Parts: sequence; C-alpha cells; structure tokens
Amino acid sequence: MKTTIATLTAIGALALGILSCTGAPETRPEPRAGTSSGPRLVLDLVPGPHYAKTVNLVVYSYTVWPQVAVWVERPDGGFVDTLYVTEVVVSGEFDAAPKRGRPEALPVWSALQAAAARPVDAVSSATTVGADVVYGSDLAARLPAGTYVVKLETNQSYDWNETFTKKNSGVNGQPSVVYAATIEIGGPAATVSFLPIGTGSVDGSDGLMRGGLDGIDTALGLFSSMSVSYVPE
Repeated sequence: MKTTIATLTAIGALALGILSCTGAPETRPEPRAGTSSGPRLVLDLVPGPHYAKTVNLVVYSYTVWPQVAVWVERPDGGFVDTLYVTEVVVSGEFDAAPKRGRPEALPVWSALQAAAARPVDAVSSATTVGADVVYGSDLAARLPAGTYVVKLETNQSYDWNETFTKKNSGVNGQPSVVYAATIEIGGPAATVSFLPIGTGSVDGSDGLMRGGLDGIDTALGLFSSMSVSYVPE
C-alpha cells in the first residue's frame, strides 16, 4: 500500500509539473488593442484546428495553447522592435523547466530580443484560451514611412508527429514555425496575411531560421488565419 501511495503521489507531482511547463492555461484576457487611434499596426490571429492540444496522463488531462511572438524588421533583415509576445515567454516561468526556461519555444525571436535587449513587458499578453488575438500597436506612428517585414513565430508544446518524435524532439515536438508579411507603413490602409517561411531550432540551441517546412504538419494549423493591418488613423 505504501508503494502504491508513493507511486500515485509521484505521478501527481509529475503531472502538475508538466502542466506548469506549458505556460498554460493562463487567465483568459479580452482580445485587446494597445492603441485605438493614430497610425498603428493591428494583429488578427484566429485559432485553427490544432490551436488547442489535450495531453493525457495517467490521472490528469490538460490542454496547451501556442506561444507567439511578433516583431518588425527592415527589408534588409534588421530588427526594429517587438509588437507582441505571449506573457510566459517573457517571464520564463515554465515550471518544471531548466533555469534557462524554454529557449526552444520561440528561438528565433528570443535570439533577436536578447541581442536588442529592449523591454517587452508592455507588449506581452497572456495566452488566449480559444479566443481571437486582436492586438494593436502604435509602433507604426514612430517609424519612418516605408516598407517593413512583420515576422511571427509560434510553437506549441508536445506537438509530436512522425518526423519530430518524443525521442528526437523532446517537449517541443515540431519546431517553431516562422511567418512573414510585407507591409507599407505611411500609406493607405492595408491588410496582409502571414505566410510560412521556415522553422526555428527544434532544441533551442541557436536563433537561426531554417528555410523550408519539411516534416511540419499540425504546427501549420495552430491558427486558421493570421494577418497584420496598417491603419493610418
């Protein structure tokens, strides 16, 4: 009996630790806009068929949601600033994870942000639980008119498939997917959809983007629609 109780206690502790490691579920916020007037960039991310993933353990069942970061680059690839990032990525508070957090979650953005060393608390938001993410930023009002590339990186824990298995990809499963949308700032209103352009490091060992989408399937279905709009006023 003592062995059975000890075993169940250990299983329960492990389950709670893994649940915390996902960084979800956080309290559900209302979709928000950082600014409601003046030139701005507005993100609109609509959950897709694989937005939520249920993980079943022996005595626990829970759901995980994607982590997301969105940033602006110049056409030459120079980093400008972060538009939006899910809160747990900023805090690094993935319980039951190493002290360094989960660099494999969003490795491309994490490397850019670390190099820029700019505060991101003001643009972070809790993971939404099944709700559209609508988020506005006044960054557009502070940029010279011209062409910019908005990039988005997203990843969901435990997103395994035949290529990225539990054995070769750890907690991550499929690596983060990076998307891009080219948009004009300073002109008329415009909306551009994000298109996938590559993946991040599956183990978070570097911040490089890998071109191509070999072996990626459900990771492309975390969102059914992703767009960024320039609103001049």
